[in-house]
Amino acid sequence: MKKRKYMVSAGLAFSEAGDMKKLRDQALQGWNLKRFRCAGYELEKGEKEDVIYSIDYRLLEPTEKEEYFETFANAGWTLVCSEYNMHIFKAERGTVPIYSDSESARDKIRRLAIPVRTVTLYLIGMMILSGLLMKFTSGVIQTVGTFFFYAAFVLAVPSVMTYVATLYHRLKQ
Repeated sequence: MKKRKYMVSAGLAFSEAGDMKKLRDQALQGWNLKRFRCAGYELEKGEKEDVIYSIDYRLLEPTEKEEYFETFANAGWTLVCSEYNMHIFKAERGTVPIYSDSESARDKIRRLAIPVRTVTLYLIGMMILSGLLMKFTSGVIQTVGTFFFYAAFVLAVPSVMTYVATLYHRLKQ
């Protein structure tokens, strides 16, 4: 019998609540979240748990980590895994949500949008520069410009969609 499996994320900017619900459903079946893994989650077979999951986006300095995680622990939330600025916590069903008011929820989405916006701007800049190379040069430089233009375009489209989703969620709050 398999002891680990992979669950694809629907995209945290698009369906954070859906992902957290799927993780809860998996935990009820004995598949517990172990860590983030490539655009999804690695689950490990274990005891069935009736827990809820929540995610927080915060880039932490090494000196801030202990206090940050202790604050969540005092509120009944246990850290499951962290990756860069994303931290997933779990708690018993009925625990007060991490984000219980619209102001803190809006702040969370704002923190999520910062790295997404940065990546999006870099990709659009790369697209513009390589587009100029493609348009105003010839030969090998034009070929290189064409390659980078299409590579940036392929990466920029989902990046722009993700950034627009974060803007939508901020306005919706």
